[in-house]
Amino acid sequence: MSSSWAAEAAAVFVKDWRCELRTRHAVATLALFALTTLLVASLVLGPIGNDAEMSRRVVPVLVWLIVLFAAAAGLPRAFVHEEESRTAIALRLAARPSAVFAGKLVHIATLVAAIEAIVAPLAVALFDLRVAAAAELVAALAAGGLAIAAATTLLAAIVAQGRGASTLFAVLALPVLLPALALAVAATRVALTGVAEGNLLTLLLLYDGSVVVAGFLLFPAIWNP
Repeated sequence: MSSSWAAEAAAVFVKDWRCELRTRHAVATLALFALTTLLVASLVLGPIGNDAEMSRRVVPVLVWLIVLFAAAAGLPRAFVHEEESRTAIALRLAARPSAVFAGKLVHIATLVAAIEAIVAPLAVALFDLRVAAAAELVAALAAGGLAIAAATTLLAAIVAQGRGASTLFAVLALPVLLPALALAVAATRVALTGVAEGNLLTLLLLYDGSVVVAGFLLFPAIWNP
């Protein structure tokens, strides 16, 4: 039973990446938005690594805003492809709702991770930053990225059948992602400065677990209304 469930989730993940590599919609949108925003910000602000206070206040917020808005621009269409191509019914028959959610979640998580892999090193280089704890920075990016991916997967399923998916997603995502973004910004600031501010990563991981569990519980009702 578990092997068939894993096979269904893997099939959904592979299908989504094949569709993405064929159209390159999300990858192109996310990468272009992230690169453009980061380059413009670096031209305006310049190297601020020598200004510790500026680095501490500005860069963590900027990085996560770029990741968030890049995700909002490209990821709400995670379920729109099935609705537009009229294959949603076939997917409902082919895989269990929990397997669909898991496959979509891993697909979106890898897209967010790819954006973070572009944004974070470029931000460090363009702003001439000094990273006090590289391992903590990676952990903050991973935990924050999982929070965005889990919430996005669930919200994308909610807005897929309505009009103006991006607008609806933005309205719904704000209250859901605000706590995660606040924790992710604080955890990133700790990684850059090395000044501890409490168990931020633990709180962020607890948030991740809560959203993922809520997603598995709520997705069947959303996917099969």
